[in-house]
Amino acid sequence: MNSLIRIIGLFVFVTIYLTTMSACVKSKNKQPNIIVIFVDDIGYNDLSCYGAKDPAIQTPNIDRMAEEGVRFTDWQSSSSVCAPSRASLLTGRYPNRSGLPTVPNAIAVFGDEYQQNIGLQQSELTIPETLKPLGYSTAMYGKSHLGWDSKFYPLRHGFDEYYGSLGNFPIGGTNPVYEGDEVVEDSVRYQDIHHKLTERTIGFMKKSHEKDKPFFIYLAHYLAHGPWEPNKQFATEAEWEIYQNQPIKGHLRDGGDEIYPALVRELDWEVGEVLKAIKDLGIDENTLVFFISDNGPWLPAGSAWPLKGSKYNTFEGGHRVPSIARWPGVIPPGQVSDAVCSTMDIFPTIIHLSGSELPNDRKIDGVDITPVLKGKRSKTEHDILYYYNGITLEALREGNWKLHLPRIPESKVFWSRSSLGGYQKLDKPVLFDLGDDIGEQTDLADKYPEVVQRLLSHAQKARKELGDWNINGKGQKRLLNYTGNINNPTRVMGVNPHLKE
Repeated sequence: MNSLIRIIGLFVFVTIYLTTMSACVKSKNKQPNIIVIFVDDIGYNDLSCYGAKDPAIQTPNIDRMAEEGVRFTDWQSSSSVCAPSRASLLTGRYPNRSGLPTVPNAIAVFGDEYQQNIGLQQSELTIPETLKPLGYSTAMYGKSHLGWDSKFYPLRHGFDEYYGSLGNFPIGGTNPVYEGDEVVEDSVRYQDIHHKLTERTIGFMKKSHEKDKPFFIYLAHYLAHGPWEPNKQFATEAEWEIYQNQPIKGHLRDGGDEIYPALVRELDWEVGEVLKAIKDLGIDENTLVFFISDNGPWLPAGSAWPLKGSKYNTFEGGHRVPSIARWPGVIPPGQVSDAVCSTMDIFPTIIHLSGSELPNDRKIDGVDITPVLKGKRSKTEHDILYYYNGITLEALREGNWKLHLPRIPESKVFWSRSSLGGYQKLDKPVLFDLGDDIGEQTDLADKYPEVVQRLLSHAQKARKELGDWNINGKGQKRLLNYTGNINNPTRVMGVNPHLKE
């Protein structure tokens, strides 16, 4: 009898042990959940963990995310404006190559032909399209900016769900909000959309977790892009009074820079709610979260200190943005990385971590930064990075060397023809050493002519491959049937050979 009891006990022990070990192996081999929080116009100096000089900016949740993961100090957006950077995130390609080098919200200037033809084309391969065959549930919440025509809507790019407004919110006004392809709310205020996105994100996580399916969520916040209209609970009395009394001038709002911290504090709270939900669901150690800004700040709101420039130009202030990644148990905590990384790197990195494979029918410009995330390598494999503004090549970078290229006003894309647009005219190349001169103040072109010549030769290669304002590159994607000149809305033409074959 005792022998029988011992045999039964041993059998139960072995069964439990094998079941436990099987669960552990399954857990370790399980595909990670992935969330990309893509925020709008948050500058390099707009978070506490990036040394925000404005004492009103407090970001404890985002700071904690950085403490628990890796914070990047040299993360480069592929564009200094919204839509092209979003196209690059989803495709891993330069905007000229992915076919969305401009913004879709210039319809009033360019007309219906522009609206019908400018957007992320369905021939592009996106992150959710690579993940769905692996069993992932995919969702996008928030700002699409991938095109106004229905053929560019998020559900055309591999997302199972979409909720949000296609573009930016007007000052003092409302936007229609979509559920999938259909408008479900005709008029939603800027202040009311932010938490709706958080609720959708948390709901999708719960639903996917209950089904035991890995998920990919692209959470594209409108914060802290204008109209700089805060929710009262996140504003101080002084900030609220400024907001209540500030005059509106065109598409800008006086005092937007003074109430900007309230928007950043609200963004931090929304991010904190998502991170808390991940922990509450018990999926913390199987969930990778990226936090990235799409481009630099829209001055006068926000700050890119100590960088020069902002949104709309190719100085570092327009392209070098906050970026944080967190994955407990995989990404060592407390890292600060100076590796030169790009928003284009998100695509190949997710491909690798999910167990998928890179496509062999197209060029992917990003690189897999998994070793950097894990603290195993300090540098990435970006030998050269190109800074395009619209379809115009304005600068390029090799290591710490950054060269701004000669340009004329006619080469400038329409959004950069202002005081925020950087060099309006440049007669000769300008060279900076970002290792010693992060603020791009001291021109070293005359001191290092050999560096200038080497980078100019790289620029020529880029023009041949990705094009320029007056050159059609062999790897540059056609803008469907659009026949105008996207650089200059006052010179819409019947034929423009570098945009249409």
